[in-house]
Amino acid sequence: MWVTQILYDGGQTDRSHPRWHLLFSLFFLPDEIFAAWTDGVVSWRGLVDRLRVLMIVTAVTLPGWLLGGQLLRVSGIARRMRGIEVAILALAIGLSLQATATLMLGLAGWVSYRAAMPMLGAIQIAIALALGAHRSIGRDQICDVCKQMARPAGEHPLAVGLTLIGIALVAIRCLLPSNEFDVLEYHQGAPKQWFQEGRIGFSEQNIYANMPMAAEMQTLAAMSWAGALGVEDAWWWGGLAGKSTMFLYWILAIGAAGCLARRWVGGQAACWLVAVACSGLAFAEVTVLGLIEPAVACYFAAALLALAALRRQLATQPAAMFWVGFLAGSALACKYPALLFVCLPVGSLAAWQIFRQRSTVPIDLRVLGMFVLGCAITAGPWLAKNAVLAHNPVYPLAAGLLGGNQFSEAKMAQWQAAHAVPTRSLSALADSLFSIAWSWKSQGAILIPLALIGLLRFKRSLAVRITAAIALFVFAVWWLLTHHLERFLLPAIPLAMLLAGFGIRTMFQHLGRPLASICLTMGILCNLVLMAVSPTMGDPRLLVDTSVIRREGIEPTDSIRIPEHVLWANRNLQSSDGVLLLVGDAAIFNYEVPLRYSTCFNVSDLSEIARLPADQWREEFEQRGIRHVLVHWGEIERYRGEGNYGFDPSITRELIRAMVDQGVLKPLDTGLDPQRVEVLAVGP
Repeated sequence: MWVTQILYDGGQTDRSHPRWHLLFSLFFLPDEIFAAWTDGVVSWRGLVDRLRVLMIVTAVTLPGWLLGGQLLRVSGIARRMRGIEVAILALAIGLSLQATATLMLGLAGWVSYRAAMPMLGAIQIAIALALGAHRSIGRDQICDVCKQMARPAGEHPLAVGLTLIGIALVAIRCLLPSNEFDVLEYHQGAPKQWFQEGRIGFSEQNIYANMPMAAEMQTLAAMSWAGALGVEDAWWWGGLAGKSTMFLYWILAIGAAGCLARRWVGGQAACWLVAVACSGLAFAEVTVLGLIEPAVACYFAAALLALAALRRQLATQPAAMFWVGFLAGSALACKYPALLFVCLPVGSLAAWQIFRQRSTVPIDLRVLGMFVLGCAITAGPWLAKNAVLAHNPVYPLAAGLLGGNQFSEAKMAQWQAAHAVPTRSLSALADSLFSIAWSWKSQGAILIPLALIGLLRFKRSLAVRITAAIALFVFAVWWLLTHHLERFLLPAIPLAMLLAGFGIRTMFQHLGRPLASICLTMGILCNLVLMAVSPTMGDPRLLVDTSVIRREGIEPTDSIRIPEHVLWANRNLQSSDGVLLLVGDAAIFNYEVPLRYSTCFNVSDLSEIARLPADQWREEFEQRGIRHVLVHWGEIERYRGEGNYGFDPSITRELIRAMVDQGVLKPLDTGLDPQRVEVLAVGP
């Protein structure tokens, strides 16, 4: 199965460079890897840039980690788990607490104050110290964690070495700027908008900014910390630091799955499972690009780990059920689908575990209420925010029933059409299964085969049956209720990891340690080589100075990191020139000038102005402070293409020509292709 996946190139858009050709070329031409890493200016400034980002990440995450650990110890949960498990859950809880606190600061309008984040960090540390005043702050636990992490290095040095290589590659790539559209549009774009405005509110420009965004709160907190530390362009460096926190979610998801696998399949299989997971291309890709699936996967895996570690205390210790609900709710605070992907399976499994103990422990509904309370504390603030600001707690979902700001019938129909479930048929189901298992360009080749081996070999195991049942449920929800983007399944990748752990155990049982280690090493190395230079994972210039990558419009592979029209705007427009209105382009993060924009689902300022009489157009532009208009016809045509999201039909080339004829807009000579991007000045 693995060899077939390597040779098969049906999932690649560029058939002239099949996967196997790229793979073997890189194996036999390692100098090409180093050339890609150093394709630009490499100096000590690059190290300084990366240390600056790491400093901001540490400032954002360390106080919450300390507080999360003390909360677990005070609640009596920590002594039920191994030290490394406590460390993983503590950081996951700390990130969730940090996100909720940042949301509150943003709603209060304090997020842009320099003292806000340092004060929040100091409060978190003070609470942690107060909670730990009557007990050890954690020196013994830290030593325990170090011993537990060092033990596999002596027992399974090859697996640990491969794991460290995978971790290093993902960590270095996470420190590079992203060129992913969704990241630039709202994962980084929305926090940038909030930071510059000084508060979190209802966004009339970006519909996605009104969804739960707990993972993006790390980015907003990082921007605030960068400002507090006096970093120039705090929004940009903070945005990069916030993107880099996806690495923490990634490693926590893998670590939690590894700890859970150790309980089920033993240390050897768990150690190799972590190595396999750290080389997984699909999970690594969304992480280094800055997408938020790793955050949901982290909380899913952490909730399952807490559920397994505390299963005997769920019915008798309310704190155990609370923390399980807290972690599950943290996933919902990141993304709406987590309600079905995470909260429902975890809640059902917790209730089933309590029901199993009814013969020895009476069923207490108040314990189940603690699960709901945990979910409410983390996800509730986001639902409440939308209920107040958007008049719909799950905005923009269920708009037909609950309504919502800026959601006309036309926009509602556009949203529903864009997110409609594709045609259901057996052939479509087969295509989806084939895509996930083999043809997906980012599939890591060995994870799915190992999971299938584990499922078939241990099909009578209760743990395998439960894991497989949850995986089947998640796949059914994904296929029946979503628009079949493969990465939307990645939050459930811890389930595949757990099944793969049983597959690895099977390999060692039937092949012996030497042969099983060789087979796994071959698969992991292939993944690591592709991870080192794969263009699908963003800019491969791992060693080039970050400041240079930020400013250049270099084409590293098949895409330009900063489009030419963005470079033109940054080089030719100043903040004093007024607001630049973007029409069609919503990837706002790299713009360095004041903006007005709209996603394809929001109402554009240009559309609103066009509804007025022609003699009022110029005055309306001036009242809104708009001095330039950038129309991205290429993006507009893409949106209007078959099967895409659609775009406001009132915005046409004829409208722009009419405004030019009226003397309201004046085309500028930018050197850009006017058939794709047109820049116009407001006024005579």
